[in-house]
Amino acid sequence: MKSKKIFNKMTTGSLLIALLTSTVMSGCIGEEKKAEQTNSTPTGTAIKLPFEKPVKFRVWDPLMSTALPIMKNYAESELNKELQKRLNVTIEYIHPTEGSAKEQFNLMLTSGDIPDFIVGTFGDYPGGREKAFEDGILVDLKNEIPKYAPDLAKIYETYPDLLMDVETEGGKQFGAPFLKGDQSIFTFFGGFLRKDWLTELGMPVPETIDEFYTVMKTFKEKKGATAPFTGTVGNIKGTYFTGAWGINQDHFIENGKVVYGAIDPRFKEYTKTMVKWYKDGILDPELATNNGKTIDAKITANQAGATLGNTGSGLGKYLPLMKSKDPKFDLVAVPYLVRNKGDFNPFMPKDGPTVNNGTWNITSAAKNIPEALAFLNYGYTKEGSMLYNFGIEGVSYKMENGYPKYTDLVTNNPNGQPFATMGQMYTRALKDGPFVQDKRYFEQYMVLPQQQESLKVWTKYADQVTKANKNYRGNLTPEEVSQITSKQNEINTYKDEMFLKWLMGKEDVDATWDKYVEQIKKLGIEDINKVRQNAYDRFIKKFPQALNPQSFNISDIFK
Repeated sequence: MKSKKIFNKMTTGSLLIALLTSTVMSGCIGEEKKAEQTNSTPTGTAIKLPFEKPVKFRVWDPLMSTALPIMKNYAESELNKELQKRLNVTIEYIHPTEGSAKEQFNLMLTSGDIPDFIVGTFGDYPGGREKAFEDGILVDLKNEIPKYAPDLAKIYETYPDLLMDVETEGGKQFGAPFLKGDQSIFTFFGGFLRKDWLTELGMPVPETIDEFYTVMKTFKEKKGATAPFTGTVGNIKGTYFTGAWGINQDHFIENGKVVYGAIDPRFKEYTKTMVKWYKDGILDPELATNNGKTIDAKITANQAGATLGNTGSGLGKYLPLMKSKDPKFDLVAVPYLVRNKGDFNPFMPKDGPTVNNGTWNITSAAKNIPEALAFLNYGYTKEGSMLYNFGIEGVSYKMENGYPKYTDLVTNNPNGQPFATMGQMYTRALKDGPFVQDKRYFEQYMVLPQQQESLKVWTKYADQVTKANKNYRGNLTPEEVSQITSKQNEINTYKDEMFLKWLMGKEDVDATWDKYVEQIKKLGIEDINKVRQNAYDRFIKKFPQALNPQSFNISDIFK
């Protein structure tokens, strides 16, 4: 649908949106009722399902590369065909080319040819979701969701903490979120290293910064590792390491105040540690130039003994790859590092129940908002949740003692297609979507014992991390964004340049630290902190529950 009025209101800056693609770990599918029983009407919905007349929707949705071996468009999926059968709906998918989503999105905006749904986050949109609403792109659905998406409304009513992620401070809601149903699938990223080397050397899995150093040094000296820890500069600047000092390199909350971690004295001590590690040769000397292929090569060629990654695309990639090449090859997850035993890393990354980059946003181009919401609501019913998570009963899964178990078609495909590919043919669980992701998909996707153990190791202190509540929350107004963006960009550039100089020994941390802090202040960090503090205070006023976040499992609503 052409929607020229949208673009007459938009500024050039408003076009600079970066949609985040979904992670492989997003989810899988399942369905409890027989196919002939699925065309029911969700309780309380004003629009009957299936639709009396065929309904067509257009969706902008990045296509995951793992789907390409068997389909070039999600319209070809068996899941899409089943949705059409059950709901009398046709979905036309528009897939941007991988790596050029931003450019193609801008072209779509300028053309005025806007689809009914846009899958992704507007977090990088200048001014955020409110500005996208002001620009005429998004539609406020708050008053419509209870009428046409009652099952989604029930979830919000049961778990009101979700509103902190789905509702703006102005009280607007723009779409249907991708929800993770159980805390056990909130975290799937962390460190891992060569277990077979540890066993051979008689060393335990490290827990502290000092223990990790000792293990890496031993790998270098005893196993000939030329890059004991491999990865990128971003990896060592991430919270896996900085969190051991109780900070991150960006903005976070401490005692109700906004703190900029990169000029905190603790960041100086962290940096000095990384400089020592680099000098001592336990960090990959090519951190600044590494990419996925070079990291893979070093892990599989016994040049590296540790790295960071996902349990699926990390552990799940290296272990099968090396099984025939080196039967002794083994990996083990390493806890989020701390300074002292018994501490916990307060910045352990976890998705939380809401994954905004999987939100299906309804645009102002949608002709039939009630039908659009009724379609989205289906994913939050028990029936719809089973379909999106596990697919078609008797085909992609079967029930065994009340447990939806994927069939060999998905897990041991006769044509040799991997789970990550077949899962997308029948489900949305390995991607994202307007539904509640079921932990039972993840239990089957993580088939290796090392993967299953990694989830326990990385999430051991999940409750403590939730209670620590250090992550920054706050939504900037369009005016505030314009006030701080250029300043923050300058600061980020300078900060990154200085870190590399320190890491590689071109500058001394102690000798230049005060000058570094002074320069970041000159570039405006204190003004930025004030703006972010105001945004944080507004957020807390709107959502006081953010001061005491609760742990809950959304899937419980289906029991």
